[in-house]
Amino acid sequence: MGAAAEQAPVRQRRGWLAGITGALTLGALGAALGGWLAWGTAPDLPDDRAAIALVQPLVPASRLSVDRRHDPAFGYDPPEGAAALLFGGDDYNGGYVAFRVDPPSQNLTGALGIARQALIDGNWTVSTRPADLAGQLDGVVAVRGDLVVQAYQEGASGLVLEIGRREPAPVGPMVALGALAGLALGWLGMRRAVEGTPLTVVLAWAGAGFLAPCTLLTFPITAMMYAAPATGTVASWDIYTAFGFRFLANLGILLLLAATVTALIERRRHLPR
Repeated sequence: MGAAAEQAPVRQRRGWLAGITGALTLGALGAALGGWLAWGTAPDLPDDRAAIALVQPLVPASRLSVDRRHDPAFGYDPPEGAAALLFGGDDYNGGYVAFRVDPPSQNLTGALGIARQALIDGNWTVSTRPADLAGQLDGVVAVRGDLVVQAYQEGASGLVLEIGRREPAPVGPMVALGALAGLALGWLGMRRAVEGTPLTVVLAWAGAGFLAPCTLLTFPITAMMYAAPATGTVASWDIYTAFGFRFLANLGILLLLAATVTALIERRRHLPR
């Protein structure tokens, strides 16, 4: 009795630690999955002709042609094949149609001013927050309907016009719902797993360990989605796709699935026949 009483607090602490670890791990995965599912509702980008018509008023003195485009609603750019599916890649984004323009006057400040006014005249909602223009110091970003238009400086004399997708409305609720479901499932599942066989315990903790970097980084990324304006195209699952992290995530998910299978097999063995 004495030994059992002494071990009870230890088991309780282990259970709490396992529950918190599982909740965080599956909470992050749930947020990632919810965002991924919601981004499936994103519309197609306009074709080249429609894209040119959309941004031509921003640079009325320039002849436009599409410089580059990436149509998938989130994917590697350029596609990196099977290696990216296993190891991840460095350039993963929500798609765009881009134009590079050399203003005739080489006056970028004036060209950006014209672009801003054209967006206002075209009933676009122009942001006044510099943070909206991801990674750029000088530029303008605006939203209308399902699209985002950015105009920003590239190099000493170049102006880039870029059309992208606006974050779909279901993303926020789906990320929150996925996170809550993951928190609950992770809490219950991990506590159950650490009560199983040694193999199940090792698989569960190893899976959570390999996923730990993605887990810890997903929560700040998700928080940024709610703090930043809806002009951005932040993927809640972004870190799971990054080079190096994707391999860890793939391995961690496989180990958690293996732990689930072994736990179910063990439970079935102990069911009354």
